Amino acid sequence: MLKNNLHKAAVALCLLFMCFRVSAQVNLDSLKTEINLMVYNNPEEAIRKAKEAYPLIKEDDTTLKITYLLTIANAYAILKKHDEVMETALQAKNIADTKGTPLNKIQVLGFIAGEYRRLQLNDKALVYINQAEKIYKTATIPDSLKYFGGNILFVKGLIQKDNLGCEYALPYFNEAAQIFKADTQRKINAVSFCIASNNAGDCYIQLNDLEAAKENFTETIKYAESVNATQGAAYGKMGLSRVLKREGNYKEAVALLNEVLDEVKNLNDASMKSQLYRELSEDYLSIEDFEKHEYYNKLALEEEKKLSDEEKKSLNKVANKISVENKKSEQEQSKKLTLIIVAISFLLLVILLIMFLKIRKKRRSLEQKRSDMEDNQKK
Repeated sequence: MLKNNLHKAAVALCLLFMCFRVSAQVNLDSLKTEINLMVYNNPEEAIRKAKEAYPLIKEDDTTLKITYLLTIANAYAILKKHDEVMETALQAKNIADTKGTPLNKIQVLGFIAGEYRRLQLNDKALVYINQAEKIYKTATIPDSLKYFGGNILFVKGLIQKDNLGCEYALPYFNEAAQIFKADTQRKINAVSFCIASNNAGDCYIQLNDLEAAKENFTETIKYAESVNATQGAAYGKMGLSRVLKREGNYKEAVALLNEVLDEVKNLNDASMKSQLYRELSEDYLSIEDFEKHEYYNKLALEEEKKLSDEEKKSLNKVANKISVENKKSEQEQSKKLTLIIVAISFLLLVILLIMFLKIRKKRRSLEQKRSDMEDNQKK
């Protein structure tokens, strides 16, 4: 009786544990979406929540592990902590390389390419994004995951913009935006659409197509607000203010920037705030409000200094890591070369030894024949 009761209790505990695991996994999946959106509004809290959840992921759930790591890395990128970005992304790459699917590898390679591009290391960025594109083109990708192709196109657009300018980058941004827009039921795709569309809008301004820029930014703001993506909406409104300024509507531009200022006051994004303060300073100068021009100019300089100091510190760490990687690579190449030389030298010695033994054998054979001939002549 006691044994039977213990057995029932054990089964009940197992079922309870399984239910907890299933519930935890469901919660982790829903939490993932929440954290992805939080990255742009509150990156520090997103990192805290993601790191707290990560140990609860099942050991064999490679995709979820990689997603959480890249979410953490993306939040670090918002904070301009590039050394933590690369450390976390390379941790994800290690998982993808050892037991990941082709999609996992595309996801990680695309992210690392984007980070190298942010660091203005476009040669390295191209290496990684081309690897991602090669896998994307050769693997079977279901329609529901075609947005990975949008990520690749977007990063290629950024690289093209740096290398060749907006004329070459714009088609990539527009194609990426359309891929994301086709599946905006996924909130993260709506956010990605906003980012690609904002970049397209910036390019339209550079190419002096103000009407297309205005359409881009207006649509971006609509989608960003529909998913509470504060940062996406803010960049869209800042872009729209630049269009208004180009059209000579300075007061409307200033009003829109002040609206953004109120919306992002709680965001911890030095890059956005320095850009916003700089644009407010320039716009107030345009309407000859010199007091506010000086005020926002001072704030912009303060944010730019913070940003520069943080990025310099992070870039130094990344540069040191790349230097160490290069040295390791050189050492490995040197070891390989040494092994090849040793192997060739050994092979030559073996060949020479064989030749020496053959020659000695032949000489002995000739000497034996000569000796036999001499003995025969004596007889």
